[in-house]
Amino acid sequence: MSRLTDTQLVILSAASQRDDSGVELPANVKDEAARKAADKLIRAGLLAEVRAAGSLPVWRCDDRNGPMALRITKNGIEAIDVED
Repeated sequence: MSRLTDTQLVILSAASQRDDSGVELPANVKDEAARKAADKLIRAGLLAEVRAAGSLPVWRCDDRNGPMALRITKNGIEAIDVED
């Protein structure tokens, strides 16, 4: 992936600090901008979409699978140089 934007770095950094590795999109970023940033991270393999359970924040609702969440991947953690 090319260079990460500040918003993408904030998303990945915050997720890497959570016990459940869940993504909570920044409140100060407008809905469409946050969605675009997350979509790019998903396509790059830095975030993965999973069924929302437990403390994972809901990212979107899917008619077929229900509530969905985002979780940082190992590649996402490596992209921001954080150790497990």
